[in-house]
Amino acid sequence: MDKFKIEKAALDLQKRIWQQQKILWPHRLPQPIDMLDPVIAAKVLNINFEYHEELGAFGDRSGRFEIAGLLDRQVNKIAISKRFSLEIVRFTGAHEIGHWVLHPGEVMHRDLPIEGLGNKVSNRRPEEREADYFAACFLMPRKLVTKTFQSTFRVKPPFVFDDTSAFNLCPDDPDSLLRPYDGSLDRALGLASAKSYGGEHFDSLAKQFRVSVKTMAIRLKELGLIQE
Repeated sequence: MDKFKIEKAALDLQKRIWQQQKILWPHRLPQPIDMLDPVIAAKVLNINFEYHEELGAFGDRSGRFEIAGLLDRQVNKIAISKRFSLEIVRFTGAHEIGHWVLHPGEVMHRDLPIEGLGNKVSNRRPEEREADYFAACFLMPRKLVTKTFQSTFRVKPPFVFDDTSAFNLCPDDPDSLLRPYDGSLDRALGLASAKSYGGEHFDSLAKQFRVSVKTMAIRLKELGLIQE
């Protein structure tokens, strides 16, 4: 997977949205997070983007799976099921946009519910992991996440963990952040889900970017915003 190429594709789409913001929002100035919407991306790409109460199921005797996202180039359409949480609906929508941009040969495609990064299914096709990464880059842009992280915690990244910062993030178990086991997401999860720090209260980063806590944590770690 060429992460640089995928992130550039997501950034190019964000730039197109920015350039068309006066057309997309003729009566108000949008917030940056408003632009990171699969529906808006679809408008810029001239794709019919639809929400449905449900999209049916697929599979065989070994298992049936509910469809959360569907791409159909023959009718220029992406459809998303609303039966899941906001985070799943949003990430699945961005995932389908990823397929549309990255995989032009994909004519018809159906997806299971996609919560975000860190999918536990190990045998997923490379194209699925690429669409996941596109969704992450589109919904959580590097520059905006870094800027928001810095303004939220009032620190210049990377965030340094010491007795005080660990207690502020996890007063019930600060040791889990001071001495995490190898490969642990505990530090990143603590920052992604934090609703207060240093006496200030705020929406968690996960809520601000409208993604799952785990997905936000993985992105924070990938962007090097956390001291290892």
